[in-house]
Amino acid sequence: MEHKINHYIKSHMMTMMIVVLTGFLVLFLGEFMLYHKIMYINKIVSEGFMQMKEATKPGLVPSIVIKK
Repeated sequence: MEHKINHYIKSHMMTMMIVVLTGFLVLFLGEFMLYHKIMYINKIVSEGFMQMKEATKPGLVPSIVIKK
């Protein structure tokens, strides 16, 4: 009887270890994908800010001509 209990506990521990490791793997993959999505969104926002900055940059007014 004690042998059966030990066998059950060992197999149960192995199953639980596999479940926990699989859970950590899924969490790691989720964090990895989320990190790349955030970096992509940050790049898009940064490019948008640069375009807005260039569009509002004062340039030369073509109607004013300086004569020497």
